[in-house]
Amino acid sequence: MWWGSAFHAVHHLQYLKCPINGFIELPKNADIRKHKLSKMEWNVLKDFELILEVPHQAIMVLSSECLPTVCKYLAAFKQFYVTWQKICGDTNGSIICNYITMSRQA
Repeated sequence: MWWGSAFHAVHHLQYLKCPINGFIELPKNADIRKHKLSKMEWNVLKDFELILEVPHQAIMVLSSECLPTVCKYLAAFKQFYVTWQKICGDTNGSIICNYITMSRQA
């Protein structure tokens, strides 16, 4: 999976939330209003952005060099793992933690 692509798509959706909602609310767009995301759906997208940012940052670190070394891989993986542990330790991240734990076990 291209973590960067998924991360950027969700990140840009969050960035464009107000213009998207404004566009959907225009009277001439009544036919697409049924596709407007609810507050809960926007919150879920925000959670996905948080989850996808971790592997995206790790990939960016590893791809920034022409020939990454093992120590770069280990440092990037450690940061990747520590960040996800912080998310799991956060009280707001407890739901997200279930999905992160499942993905780490796969």
